Amino acid sequence: METNALITLTGRQSIDGESDQYELTTLGKYIKKDDKYYISYEGSELTGYEGTTTTLKIKDGCISMIRFDNASTQMIFEKEKKYVGHYDTPYGALSVGVTTNSISVDIDENGGEIDLDYMVELNNNLPVHNGLHLKIRKVGNQA
Repeated sequence: METNALITLTGRQSIDGESDQYELTTLGKYIKKDDKYYISYEGSELTGYEGTTTTLKIKDGCISMIRFDNASTQMIFEKEKKYVGHYDTPYGALSVGVTTNSISVDIDENGGEIDLDYMVELNNNLPVHNGLHLKIRKVGNQA
């Protein structure tokens, strides 16, 4: 069953010794289908993804993040593995390499928390250190 959820995202990024952090609380959707959990929310100007729908699919310690809009991409997070994909933008495609340093998933039908620590390489440039913490809380049911 699809459920409304209050989702708090705390992101951080470190580039050349400079760190930046943001926090966003938004309303989204939280669904369990079979043995997978799905979290979906709209991005904002604060996260750099205004007008973009982000969907996370969680199964067996692996998280797929898919963003839909005029700049669509998919990133896969699995501990100590590197996944390479493409980031399609209105200006062309970029190669994106994602290496997950650590992943922690503690969720159930009522919500929970996810922690990601990972590196991102765009077009094989120097990797950028990122972190993402999600807190999911159910706020009601919807048919």
